[in-house]
Amino acid sequence: MTGDEYLQSQLQQLLQPGEQVLHTGYLRRQPGILFQSLFFFIAFLMTKAYFGVVTNRRFILIRTKMGAWTGVQNKNLGVEQYDVRTLTKCTVGGIANNRSMTFYFSNGPALTLRISPWFKSVKGTGAFFEQVPNLINTQQLQQMAGGQLPAGAPMGASQMQQPQMQQPMGAPQMQQPQMQQPPQMQPPPQVQQQPQMQMQQGALQAGARCMVAPGDGQRYPATVVQASNGQYLCQMPNGQPYWFPAGQVTPG
Repeated sequence: MTGDEYLQSQLQQLLQPGEQVLHTGYLRRQPGILFQSLFFFIAFLMTKAYFGVVTNRRFILIRTKMGAWTGVQNKNLGVEQYDVRTLTKCTVGGIANNRSMTFYFSNGPALTLRISPWFKSVKGTGAFFEQVPNLINTQQLQQMAGGQLPAGAPMGASQMQQPQMQQPMGAPQMQQPQMQQPPQMQPPPQVQQQPQMQMQQGALQAGARCMVAPGDGQRYPATVVQASNGQYLCQMPNGQPYWFPAGQVTPG
């Protein structure tokens, strides 16, 4: 069983009704880079490894075991969870494949975790590092938890500050598809309140097969649901819809 498969088996027991997984990654509690370089063995003994999960409600850490040469092991040594509505910001640091993420809370001390974006035991680790800080810092994640923003809203973009752009003259208005979808499949409220922008010539149409490159070094097959404001809403193989910038979506 791969790390991703094991994580999915654990999430089946942890997720609440209506809770949706947004990002997963491999994270560690361990000393900083300088301490690691000077005292490698001691730093290894101090390291605690986690499967990290961000949902539209919680930040979940499933503690696992890390071998010296075998990487992450499929074990559940305990679960920590935080209400994402208490997150105030997230900062990043470090270099190359030894980065850090510091999570700040309104009701407790900050939490610093190290992350290796190129690590493949959990395939979404790179996207976790790239997108989760922006979700927190733009308040999108907190709004999802509070029911103010659907979970399918554009990931990592500031939803509340989109300019009111006019449709080009002479361009046909794209019609909103009449689909019975769960709430996360709906476009964000700002998109519903204004005509959808005409995409550039050659844009993918609804129903087109495509390949998505979310930034973790992998490409995934998907199906275009709709296009709006330079982004595509794509349905992934697991049935979950996500928004991606047009530059990350190519015909498949």
